[in-house]
Amino acid sequence: MKKITLSVALLLGSIAVKAQTEYVDITTKGIFGRSEMVLYNDDTNYNDLEYFYLGRNTDKYHWVKYTNANKVIVTMSDDLGDTRELCTKRNKKELKCEVVDAFATTYEFKASKIFEVWISKLNVK
Repeated sequence: MKKITLSVALLLGSIAVKAQTEYVDITTKGIFGRSEMVLYNDDTNYNDLEYFYLGRNTDKYHWVKYTNANKVIVTMSDDLGDTRELCTKRNKKELKCEVVDAFATTYEFKASKIFEVWISKLNVK
């Protein structure tokens, strides 16, 4: 009987994880010239706030890989007229990239088993 209860608990636990919404907040710290990414999710019982930075003199992208997320919401809080390149990849399918508006915008994606997001530094040409 305990084995059945345990397997049901594991099954329900995996369903709860699947229903999670993940958040990515992006902004540029003008004084420092660096791009900041903050990651968190909608589970208020979990202290998951994380900060990541890209320095002024780097060409790298912010990158996040999620497994079994339900939804990913990307919020950009840069200045008027700023743009960033936003790329997404679902499972092992093709990478999709586009240059998007980075001024006070939100982009929402339905995630998949494996969902990846790349976000460039400010005003990539």
